Amino acid sequence: MCTVCGCSETNHSHSHDHDHDHSHSHDHDHDHSHSHDHDHSHDQSHDHQHHYGKGSAGLHIAGMSQEKIVQVELDILSKNNDYAGNNRAYFLDKGILALNLVSSPGSGKTSILETSLVKLKDEFSLKVIEGDQQTTNDADRINKTGVDAVQVNTGKGCHLDANMVGNAFDTLNIEEDSLLFIENVGNLVCPAAFDLGEYCKV
Repeated sequence: MCTVCGCSETNHSHSHDHDHDHSHSHDHDHDHSHSHDHDHSHDQSHDHQHHYGKGSAGLHIAGMSQEKIVQVELDILSKNNDYAGNNRAYFLDKGILALNLVSSPGSGKTSILETSLVKLKDEFSLKVIEGDQQTTNDADRINKTGVDAVQVNTGKGCHLDANMVGNAFDTLNIEEDSLLFIENVGNLVCPAAFDLGEYCKV
């Protein structure tokens, strides 16, 4: 679950034991009818679907109204957009091309990035910001290519935000006219909603 944007999945499976009285009446074209009274004891398993995405917010947070959720989300995105605007202005001023790499977990983002860096590092000034919830594995892999990378761990957050990126590139000493790769956390939902100030998402 992302504690920043509130995305979650909730699945419940219930098993119920009931005593049922069923009365069935059947009418047929054969001019006879049947009336059956059954007293059964059933051991039934029911799968119930609880859909928490039907409200205006598209998600459910216990104790919070749909309107409040929408307002909180708008406030978060608005603040993020302010940071993203600052990042974008800086990138444009310095001639830095920033690319935000987005895909599902385990899809091969880091492997593709490693190969690309090896092929490009003799022609361009390159820097990398690596997003991950816990580990430094990806940044360690990138640093082995000879390209500087900084790791940003998001904790429970399932995406990078513009403030994280701004803090990260401050530590990279990015030269003018550089190419900056931002490898986002493996997720196809939340990263799409958060502008980092990048030129484009890839």
